[in-house]
Amino acid sequence: MFWVFRTFLCLLLAHCVTPEVFLQTKDANQVLTRPRRANSMFEELKKGDMERECLEERCNYEEAREIFENDKKTIEFWNVYYDGDACISQPCVNNGVCKDGIGRYTCFCPELFQGYNCEIAIPQLCEVNNGACEHFCKVDQKKGTAVCSCAKGYNLAADRKSCTSNDPFKCGYVFPKSTRSNLKIHNTENVTDEDSGFDIGTADTTEGNTTTAKKPVTNHTVDTNSIFGLIEPIPTVMEEPVLPESAGDTRIVNGEDCPPGECPWQALLMNEDKIGFCGGTILNEYFVLSAAHCMNLSRSITVILGETDMLVREGREAVHAVEQVLVHMNYQPETYHNDIALIKLVKPITFTKYIVPACIPERDFAERVLMQQEEGMVSGFGRLHEGGLQATYLQRLTVPYIDRSICRESTKFNISPRMFCAGYGREEKDACQGDSGGPHVTRYKNTWFVTGVVSWGEGCARKDKYGVYTQVSKYLKWIESVMEQVIAESKFRNKRRAPRHVPVIRL
Repeated sequence: MFWVFRTFLCLLLAHCVTPEVFLQTKDANQVLTRPRRANSMFEELKKGDMERECLEERCNYEEAREIFENDKKTIEFWNVYYDGDACISQPCVNNGVCKDGIGRYTCFCPELFQGYNCEIAIPQLCEVNNGACEHFCKVDQKKGTAVCSCAKGYNLAADRKSCTSNDPFKCGYVFPKSTRSNLKIHNTENVTDEDSGFDIGTADTTEGNTTTAKKPVTNHTVDTNSIFGLIEPIPTVMEEPVLPESAGDTRIVNGEDCPPGECPWQALLMNEDKIGFCGGTILNEYFVLSAAHCMNLSRSITVILGETDMLVREGREAVHAVEQVLVHMNYQPETYHNDIALIKLVKPITFTKYIVPACIPERDFAERVLMQQEEGMVSGFGRLHEGGLQATYLQRLTVPYIDRSICRESTKFNISPRMFCAGYGREEKDACQGDSGGPHVTRYKNTWFVTGVVSWGEGCARKDKYGVYTQVSKYLKWIESVMEQVIAESKFRNKRRAPRHVPVIRL
């Protein structure tokens, strides 16, 4: 009996000593359990909650979308939540902006840098001497080279830098003095009544090295029937040599006479009384650029080209009727903002040595190269001084570009980002009333480009005051689109004569 009891006791002790230390998975899950709220009743009816859905538990993209209810915010969260924030190490250099993605990141590089981490500096090829380009320069970022191009009417030469043209009257080109003549032809030929009432032919003459100008030596008389409105000269003339000293006669406001052919893009706008009131810049065979504020100064507009001396019928002039006036749609007469307009002519311009368009630049070239030059040039038939008489001989004046901060400090009026200042603060030199709408051009190498439109100023040549110009580079897209639109529309018309009332259209 004792033996049986001892055997039972040994078996009991063996059972107590050998139980499993670790529980089975099923049994272990019974201990310290936490109910999953995602599986609770009515869970789908609850509004998405970040802590409940994605922090306490692992959520999927759809659950995250329910929380944010916005695709952009969901993507931004998911990119970090899924595999961590790759931008935390700030991999983008040179002030690049990092944006995290799934398994990757993207660097948005500032201007002048490229590469996966913005580590590659784009060569500043166009910043140095304009890339050796005669006209326009752009950097091919893939090849890392400067690519030159040319203004309309020019072709890139074999050296891929220079610009050449077979057009005898290419834009922005001033013919050498040896190929031009200062001969003033005094005649009383009849003019036709077609289009505008005037039709003055052009006359080109070539001389040797000796250039002479014929000046009227008798008194002039006022003649309201003159084709140029002011004075008709008596045709008696005598020859006088054109001396270098005489080229500096002070006009515009202390400018100088512009010899025939040296401001060939100049246009003169005349009113119904045949009086000049504004200027313009020839852009191509059909369009003249001017100021919007000039377009309400007259009931009718006639455009005179090739004009140098308003007292003399020189035979180089051309008179054009106006078909349309296109004013910038956002022009504000109170502030002169967007003070720019295009004049569409009835018939195309016949270009000569004395009538040539200014070149239209590309925006980057205008702002990076042209407006970084020391000076530009203005021209016109405006007043010789504030409150004075209109010039009868075309005037020109070189005007330095003025820093925008200095310009703004010089006036209480607003200088918008689409305006710029030029002129002299301490010298009595400036454009003046009557020069409005006229050309501000800048030369680069041997080509002249239009850079501004004479707009406004406080008086003329006042101390510490500057001329304010409409910045053409800000309107290049507008100019191009308006010209294309008007030309396309004119193909559906059959107007060969000037309309009685010139329509002024805002575009």
